[in-house]
Amino acid sequence: MMNERLALERQKLVRAWYRYVTRQAPAQALPDEPQDEPARSEGNVDQEVAASWARSALTVPPERVSAPVMSESEVKHSWQESPLEYGVRGLIPELRRLAEEADLIVGIGNTDGTLLWTEGSERMADLATSINFVPGGQWGEGSVGTNALALALRTRQPVRVFSAEHYVQTVHDWVCYSSPIRDTQTGALLGVLDFSTTWEHSTPLGLASAQHYAQQIELALNGRVAAPVGDLNLRFCGPPQVNYGGRRLHLTPRQHELLCVLALHPGGLTLDALHAHVYGDQPISLSTLKSEVSTLRSLLGGQIASRPYRLSVPVQLDVQDVEERLLGGQVSAAADLYDGPLLPHSASPLLTYWREYLDAALREAVCRSKDADLLWRYASRFDDPEVLEVLEHLLPEDDHRLPIARARRAALDAAF
Repeated sequence: MMNERLALERQKLVRAWYRYVTRQAPAQALPDEPQDEPARSEGNVDQEVAASWARSALTVPPERVSAPVMSESEVKHSWQESPLEYGVRGLIPELRRLAEEADLIVGIGNTDGTLLWTEGSERMADLATSINFVPGGQWGEGSVGTNALALALRTRQPVRVFSAEHYVQTVHDWVCYSSPIRDTQTGALLGVLDFSTTWEHSTPLGLASAQHYAQQIELALNGRVAAPVGDLNLRFCGPPQVNYGGRRLHLTPRQHELLCVLALHPGGLTLDALHAHVYGDQPISLSTLKSEVSTLRSLLGGQIASRPYRLSVPVQLDVQDVEERLLGGQVSAAADLYDGPLLPHSASPLLTYWREYLDAALREAVCRSKDADLLWRYASRFDDPEVLEVLEHLLPEDDHRLPIARARRAALDAAF
């Protein structure tokens, strides 16, 4: 009975879609369509779907075979830098098991409808590949017309799109359930979760499941969301720590870079300047940067202004604190604040400059201080032959630290 009902629903939708895209009257019968069954006009299609068809008709040919795909390197970068990766990380084993057992493909998309991650059963993964329902696949309405991801993002509500409700004919054998993923404190849209399978496996539980797991991702992200007001404390010299309004935020490496660059320019930056400082000559688009800033803004409760881009909250940045103490001759205090190189894995031109400058300035100041205790503290934390050599010349022969300093310098010299 279920399959008969679904088959009838699909048949009516196929006729409605066919009437809409051909505008024939009477509608030309499809090969498997009974000639005597009354045709369903598109006016009886769900209102949101009908409106989406009208928008889709402006940019998408209904015979389109597959979605456009962004480069593998760019989508990999986008996923690694997305907070959604953090939110879904703990659910991946469960989602994989669900995909296998229910013969689904699960997708996570960003706010543009671009898929960043997918996982599916063998059958659905093969079908998905044929239409580019894969990481990098661009499933926004402007690319492939009416689909569940695009409608969920547009309406910000859970959505089921069944068979020929899809505007592109190659997806007429699918049923898709999508639910938006939102920032639970600000309401900002962060992305979308989609469950898809073939139409005969449609179930009322599909939409409820998509909504349930979207909420689980939102809960996982909740610990990343900042309080709505408060000071922003940034420690990037050493293991990165971001505290906002008294709460610790767990951000991505790219978000650390963006925050540090913005903090170093309290007067603000244009989009082009921000791109140059963060990416240099990397082939990352301005739209990707805008998306990353938008995500970061939502995690900070909206506290990033634009035109120019700047932080809108009081900021304390350890990079500037270390420099200020060095400039004030407070070398010991600067060394105590400095817990390691500034974001050592960052290739940002601006942060590379600051990392090298601050490291060299602190080392020089420590060496010039001729303070054996300060040199020892510094050398105990960082492997630096230059500092160890200065320390060797300062320590008397009867100092128990001297043989340790000599041995460490010899080991470093041998290693390099």
